[in-house]
Amino acid sequence: MRSVLVLLLASLAGPALALPQSAREPEGLRIYTPGQFGVTAGTPSRIAGSREEMNRGRNAPVGPSVENQAADAVARAGLVCAVAEAAIIGRTRNGGSLIEIDCVEGGGVIIADADPLQVTDCLDLAPDAGQAGRRQRVVAACTLPGNAGLADRARPTGP
Repeated sequence: MRSVLVLLLASLAGPALALPQSAREPEGLRIYTPGQFGVTAGTPSRIAGSREEMNRGRNAPVGPSVENQAADAVARAGLVCAVAEAAIIGRTRNGGSLIEIDCVEGGGVIIADADPLQVTDCLDLAPDAGQAGRRQRVVAACTLPGNAGLADRARPTGP
């Protein structure tokens, strides 16, 4: 009788011992949550380039380096333009700067700092009308306050 009881208990205990044990933390590894450090990030700072994504479309303050770069581009292009305001609005495919410049004398230009230098007057940049696809302009119009709406102001009004 005793041997039957031992066999019965052994047969019941076998499947229970085969169940997986609870997961343990590896030696020396401890998992923390942000609350345990007392600091919780308010911005997604762990994402690569998140600061650039959050600031996309915002006008960055213009520093002296942008003003100097604009003045240098104006001099190389041979333009008569004293730089009132300048902003880097993009990059060319080769990594050169696209600089929008508002001239003190009036008017404005966009200079693609490439080889050769490419200059476009803000008056030539009318907003795109129905143009789409790969041929769509990256820069549709000048955006600096002195240049915005330049084409509309220069367009003759009705009789």
